[in-house]
Amino acid sequence: MTHSLSRLRRGTIAAVTAILLAMVGLIGVGSAANAAPSFGNINENASGVIHIHKHETQTSTGAVASPDGSESIPSDGVAGVTFTAYEIVDGDGNLVDLTVPGNWDDLSGLSVSADGSTLNGAPAGWTIGDVAGVSGATNADGEASINIDSIGAYVVVETDAPANVIQTALPFIVTIPFPHGDGWLYDVHVYPKNGLTDVSKTIEAQEGLGLGSVVSFPVTTNLPGLEPGLDFTSFVIQDTLDNRLGNLEVASVQVNGTDVPSGHYDVVANGQTLRVVFNVGSADTQAWLRANGGEQIVTTFQGTVESIANGVITNEATVFVNDPNEDNGITSDEVRTNWGDIKIRKIDSSDTSATLDGAEFEVYAIDDAYTQPTDLEAAIAGATPLTVGGSSVFTSVDGIVTIPGLFVSDSENAPINAQSRWYIVKEIQAPAGFVTPEGAAALRAVNVQIGVTAEQDITVENVQQDVPELPLTGAAGQILMIIGGIALLLIAAGLVMMKRRQATAQQ
Repeated sequence: MTHSLSRLRRGTIAAVTAILLAMVGLIGVGSAANAAPSFGNINENASGVIHIHKHETQTSTGAVASPDGSESIPSDGVAGVTFTAYEIVDGDGNLVDLTVPGNWDDLSGLSVSADGSTLNGAPAGWTIGDVAGVSGATNADGEASINIDSIGAYVVVETDAPANVIQTALPFIVTIPFPHGDGWLYDVHVYPKNGLTDVSKTIEAQEGLGLGSVVSFPVTTNLPGLEPGLDFTSFVIQDTLDNRLGNLEVASVQVNGTDVPSGHYDVVANGQTLRVVFNVGSADTQAWLRANGGEQIVTTFQGTVESIANGVITNEATVFVNDPNEDNGITSDEVRTNWGDIKIRKIDSSDTSATLDGAEFEVYAIDDAYTQPTDLEAAIAGATPLTVGGSSVFTSVDGIVTIPGLFVSDSENAPINAQSRWYIVKEIQAPAGFVTPEGAAALRAVNVQIGVTAEQDITVENVQQDVPELPLTGAAGQILMIIGGIALLLIAAGLVMMKRRQATAQQ
């Protein structure tokens, strides 16, 4: 049976429209194609389309979007979300007949449970029936659609979403056709909202270049906006730092460069894991979180490099939002900071198999660190030696000078993940009895590779010191010694002959 719009009470239509719009959350500003309403009687044989515009929950009031798609939404679209439409059926298992005026009256008081499984305020026998259609995943603009074959009332449920969706859209009811502007829409635009979070991680440009320096990891987390009346059930930013890092701390927690009031969160340390836990049980904290919905929280974690092992120190962070059991944390991208060392073999220039102990070296950073330096003296002019592992002087032991940890590169700052970096070493004291080189002769450029050096990076020779000449070791002295020796021989021979003559005379 067909009934014209004039026979329907306009107050009921207005009430149904208001309820459905509220359920879907039609707030925003974006763009969508218009769907022109048709007028007159409902077309019993028509089909329809539910056009879904999936966007982040807004944190400020915008224009009211329209079911004809003539308005748009200010917040970003959400990709990868799937929706399913279910029939609302009567006691006979048939689609609710929208050509019956009384059914519109019943729809005006209808709602659906948060899980989309139960109708509230429904007449006897009304229930949720079979699947009427499934959308594809929303595209990058947050758009998808469900084709509907028959006129009727439908419950639309968000059935799949990416991990960063922390507040799924509430199920909503939509009719095909939908009353709008004193006419009927068979292509209906709906605007369910999501609360989204994400997390990204970077590394601050390295300042300290030697073992014992601090590495800083800023973690940026989107603070999602929630629908009015909803609270956060958890908000935790967590970072498990590499075991080669010590003295771990949370250096700062900020929004737009301003410190988050410390009363809104606690820092909890457990081994290498640091956690920033927001106090969601506090009304003040809940109010602060809602007021800052849509902003980004930047949490900076820090650690001191205590050893380098293979030279690559990796790190990633995790955020848990409205996830009290922490089952569905969102993990950041992995970042890495790269370190190496220097080993210098110290030998005797006269016998290269003989190693020398006690030689002392310093190490210097240079400005153009990824290009081999040519003028070493100019490269370190006015520079001070680096401190590495608490020392700025490194001494050869068993013939090896070890400088245990130097920064090479990282995954965030150019040149990204460079495999080597140039440093200059300077010999400041040779072993006892050997010559300490001066000027450019004391300097060597070393290309520090990521990781621990197996044997040595460079070999440095020392020559023995000169000493004063021994007495009478020149040419004149040698001649005098020869003459003296001959004279002594002649004297000895004369004495022998004289004694023999004396002995002969006595016989």
